[in-house]
Amino acid sequence: MRNWNPQHRRSRRQNRRGAIFITAMGIIVILGGLLIVFAQKMRAEALASANRLAYDQADAIEQGAEQWVLAQTEEYTQDAVTLCNDIPTQGIQVGQGYFWIIRPNQDSNQNFDFGLVDESGKLNLNSATSDELQILPNMTPALADAIVDWRTPEANGTPDGAKTPTYQALPEPYACKDSNYETVDELRLISGMTPQILYGQDTNRNGVIDPGEQAAQSAATNGINLNFSSGGTDMDRGIINFVTAYSQQSQSRTVNGRRVTTLATGLINVNTAPEQVLMCLPGITQQQAETLIGTRQGGTTSGDTSWIRGALGAAAYNQISTLITTTSYQYSADIVAVSGDGRAFKRVQIVVDCRQTPAKIIYRKDLTDLGWPLPREIKDSLRKGQGVPSEYGGDSATLTGGNPLNP
Repeated sequence: MRNWNPQHRRSRRQNRRGAIFITAMGIIVILGGLLIVFAQKMRAEALASANRLAYDQADAIEQGAEQWVLAQTEEYTQDAVTLCNDIPTQGIQVGQGYFWIIRPNQDSNQNFDFGLVDESGKLNLNSATSDELQILPNMTPALADAIVDWRTPEANGTPDGAKTPTYQALPEPYACKDSNYETVDELRLISGMTPQILYGQDTNRNGVIDPGEQAAQSAATNGINLNFSSGGTDMDRGIINFVTAYSQQSQSRTVNGRRVTTLATGLINVNTAPEQVLMCLPGITQQQAETLIGTRQGGTTSGDTSWIRGALGAAAYNQISTLITTTSYQYSADIVAVSGDGRAFKRVQIVVDCRQTPAKIIYRKDLTDLGWPLPREIKDSLRKGQGVPSEYGGDSATLTGGNPLNP
């Protein structure tokens, strides 16, 4: 007969209860860990969904901004002064988000500017001569020749310009195009061209030498102070803002009693061109360029180029009369769109051609990967639910489905 030991039985019962308790605690710990993991995953999914929604919103706002630009260019067409100076272009609300159209400030590389850019206010790469190109900042004769030779057939190339053998000798060879530029980006392929010449210190291409860009330049120059606060020079922002591949317009003239229409490439609009571009015109000095800008700012211009004769004299006017115009048909817009909560933005550069109705986009490039181009305080204000600061166009206009611009 087995010995009956009540104490031993109670001990076994207690051990079993302890094991159950430990097992239960383990299950609770495991379930708690799973709950934390699931909560983290759900939080990540929620953030990803919010970010995706914000990106889709910014994308839709940017597309709306493109349509707004098309509508404005169709309405004003040849009136480059109105398009570039008078239409609202900052802090325009679309739904819950906003967009801006940014451009380089002609007077300072430390201040933001907003507006469309007249492509006829630039030097056209498909018609500019080597001498004209050499007026641009940091340009050398050899590089100017190479730019001309890129578009010039082999047999007609300049002796000092880069042709196919030069490009074939590169580690990753390619041929000289020997045809017109289709985009300004092709300049990156030109022999002798560098990012410093093309973009200067403005690596994010927002027209402003930001503190980070100043620091990078200071490090590259061993701490030499380049005095950015005074505005700097055009070299700080490269030549990208002074050249184009898009400016074209039709011209009519009478030949043997018949009206003939030809396509003119590269006529410079004297009502919108900056000083650096005006100086590329034959015989125009910096002082004369400043006189032209002062005259047009004073409002003493006319609908044609005859006001140049009064500003510079007959001799200077006759020298450049066939190279200038006061009408434009191609405009570029650097669009920055942001969602209403500041979570996402999109930046796209477009070029619009309004020679025909409806106007059409002939060039489009996504610049979002260059980073947020406007002051950080705009996004911070949106993230806090405080809208756009008034100094950056807050509550300036609203884009609606009816009138393209409803103040």
